[in-house]
Amino acid sequence: MRQAARVTSINALKDFKRALGSFGIVVNTALGEAQADLQRTTWWIQQDQLTRWKNEKRARTTRLEQAKSELFRAQVAAPDLRVPSTMQRKAVDKAQRLLDEAETKIANVKRWSRLLEREVVLYKGHCQKLGRVVEGDLPRALIKLDRMVAALEKYVSIRGPASDSPTAASRETGS
Repeated sequence: MRQAARVTSINALKDFKRALGSFGIVVNTALGEAQADLQRTTWWIQQDQLTRWKNEKRARTTRLEQAKSELFRAQVAAPDLRVPSTMQRKAVDKAQRLLDEAETKIANVKRWSRLLEREVVLYKGHCQKLGRVVEGDLPRALIKLDRMVAALEKYVSIRGPASDSPTAASRETGS
């Protein structure tokens, strides 16, 4: 046996419908902003950072070659002096460390790029479910709420027979 619904306020249903509609707008906005953030972040890592560190590697390779060349010239110019070549040797070591850093950064950017791609795929999978609910189920729920409110308002507007009202009953009894 079906139980009757106890609706105490049609306005509460209307308020809920408005809140549900607002929720849908907020969710769509949030999903759009999150997608834009993902695209910016992906672009920054895969394009900007990778390009930056590849350019930096080229520049640092050039500096290392220059430092090695200066060390060689210093050794050739004064083979018996250790002081001039010590400074050049330190410059070569520093240039090598900087080049190693650039190579490490490139490897890190590539690694993070792969990890980011995997996480983006997982994120999109979860968000697509929410997006489908907001795009499909939410509009159907809003239409259903509209129908419910209309049916309840129609029901409330129906007047019962005159004999059923308390004033008509009191007139019949003479009170």
